[in-house]
Amino acid sequence: MDVVLKSILKRQLPYLLGGTITGIIMTYYYGFLFTIVVNSIIWYIISYLVNKYYYKSKGFEDHKYLIQYALSKIKSK
Repeated sequence: MDVVLKSILKRQLPYLLGGTITGIIMTYYYGFLFTIVVNSIIWYIISYLVNKYYYKSKGFEDHKYLIQYALSKIKSK
């Protein structure tokens, strides 16, 4: 696997796991629609702050790279 892809996935995995866990818990108490909106906002803010102050990046480059990688895999099929 590509070195850049590995580092991006390593940085994004905690957000995916955290969002999934909090989403499951919030869905039980508040319902699905509310959870989708609020959980997405919460984890967007968390990821933005961590990327800005810890990784010194805005994180949009990671998302752009992941989308380009996925599109290249789809086109190659």
